[in-house]
This record gives sequence, C-alpha cells and structure tokens, in this order.
Amino acid sequence: MDVVLIPAYEPDNHLIELVKELRSMDFAVLVVDDGSGNDYRDVFLQVEEMATVVTHKKNRGKGAALKTGMRYIRNNMSDADNFITCDADGQHTPADVKRVSDMLNNGHRFVLTVRNRRKDIPLRSKVGNNLSRFVYALLTNRYLPDNQSGLRGFSCSHIDWLIEVEKNNYDYEMNVLYYAAKKGVRITTLEIEAIYLDNNQSSHFNPVADTVRIYRSLFYLARGTFIAFFISELLVLALSFTLGYKYLGITLPSVTALTLLINTLINKFWVFRKTRYTDYLNTLIYMVIHYFFYTLGCMLFMFAWESCPLFIAFNICFIVGIPLRFFLHKFIYIASRTKE
Repeated sequence: MDVVLIPAYEPDNHLIELVKELRSMDFAVLVVDDGSGNDYRDVFLQVEEMATVVTHKKNRGKGAALKTGMRYIRNNMSDADNFITCDADGQHTPADVKRVSDMLNNGHRFVLTVRNRRKDIPLRSKVGNNLSRFVYALLTNRYLPDNQSGLRGFSCSHIDWLIEVEKNNYDYEMNVLYYAAKKGVRITTLEIEAIYLDNNQSSHFNPVADTVRIYRSLFYLARGTFIAFFISELLVLALSFTLGYKYLGITLPSVTALTLLINTLINKFWVFRKTRYTDYLNTLIYMVIHYFFYTLGCMLFMFAWESCPLFIAFNICFIVGIPLRFFLHKFIYIASRTKE
C-alpha cells in the first residue's frame, strides 16, 4: 500500500479536491493539520470523510508535520510499503503522484520530482532554485536539478532516519537531501509539470525568512566541511611563511589528508552521530580531485609568478575552482541520466 502524506497549514478547497482525486485512485491519504485553527475546521471536517487527519494544536512547521505523519505511518499503518509527500495547495497533480508511486513500486526507494523549467516560473522560485542547486552541489558533491520540490516518494524503510533529520520548518526538506547524500542513499529524479497558482501566492513560504533559515541550517549541517577548510586555510597560510612553494608536491597533499580526516571524524561522530554516515569514498574522490587541481594551479603560480604568496595562489585556485566544481557535478549527473 502507498500512502500520500500531506502537511497542511490553513488550506483552501484545493486540499479537498486533491484528497478526493487521490482516494479515487486508491491511495491511502494521511493529512497533518499543522495548527491551522478553528477557521479552517470545516475544510478538515470534509477531508476527514475521505482521509486520516492528524492535528497539531499549534503551528510547528512543515518539517514537524512531515515527521508527525511519518511516525503515524510507522506506528499505525504497518501495511504501508511506500509513502509520498505532497503539498496541499494544488501545486502537485494526482497524475504526478501516481507516477511517483509507479517508480517506487518498480524498485526505486527515494524519488525526487524535478519541476520542468517554464518561462513563467515566479522570480522568487527561479532565483531560489538556481541558488540552492549551486550550493547543494558544492556542499555534497552531488548535483540535483531541483532540490525544493515537495513531491517526493520514499520507501517506508527510510522512515527511521528521516525522523532523525534536523529542523522542523521548510529547512527540513533541504536537510533530508543533505542527509541522503551523506548516507549514500540513491535518489532517482522524475520530471513533472510545474504548477504555480496565482504566481505561487498561496504558498506560506517566506522568500526572505525561510530562505535564510534553509541556508543557515544547511551550512550548520555542513560544519565539518567548513571547519576542515578553515584548518586547511591556516595550514596553507603557515606554509606561506615557512616552506612557501618548496616541497609543494608533498605539503598540499598532506593538507588534503588532514582535512579529509577532520571532515570525516566531524561528520561521523558529531553531525551524523544519530544515524549512519557512509560518504567516505565519495568525499575521498572529490577531495583528491579538488586538491590535485589546487596543487597544479599553485605549481603554475610557482613558475609564472613566484613572488605571489602560496596562500594567495591557493585561494585564487579555490575561487576559480568553485564554478568548475559545480559544472563537474552537473556533467556527472547528466551523464548518469543519459546512461539510464
């Protein structure tokens, strides 16, 4: 059995119509009322005739509503094989929900939908999507063409770690993807039609406050990466005042090994102490690629502009490498899709 999990906060009649169509397609539907209040009681009374409704007394955030729904599925719906998260505002069609369900039942365990890029996408959505693609690729060494879509499908075997993912608001959904990357969970993407009703005005997403919250949360999750890089900066700065470009083929690879060790230990014993961390090989491969590029670049500086301090040369290479890293991850994603 597949369950459609819908977090709802102050919904309108779109929720009623969505639930009605999903039930006609034989989905079990679970709606979490995230503290909408008495003004929306009539909507949920109609939904209760067709679906299970779980209620938060106060608004706790979309992530909290999703976790409540997952706990309910785990504890009360033992015959559920998969569940699909879906927004309540009409942005996801029942037909696309069915396509996600079909992929789950064909063996895929985590399906992320990708909204097609139409010309009429609201500006706030377009800017947010482009920025999040870029940041996510740099922090996880993986490219996803759309990491903000709320229509996602999961095998119920993922529930235990999904509940452990940090944060309870819109930042939760981005954190899920970060956890998945670091746990080595395979994500299958599925293109769907993008629907923006009334220029997306029905969304409760605050483009400023929620965007800041998402990236603050994501950067905190990636603290191992930032701490390791800060230490590498200190080490390269120390080298600039001592050895300079001497033994460059040894010193920068040594910095690589140390930063890799620090990043791995922080992730395993601090960030992901409550769940399994398995991103060792992927981190190793990309760390070696990055520092090979930095070492080669610094060697070019050594021959072309030896008076330039190693620290400056290293950071120039780092800045130049940022867009190159992004396009590398994008190329790998496209190549893997082509093979499929």
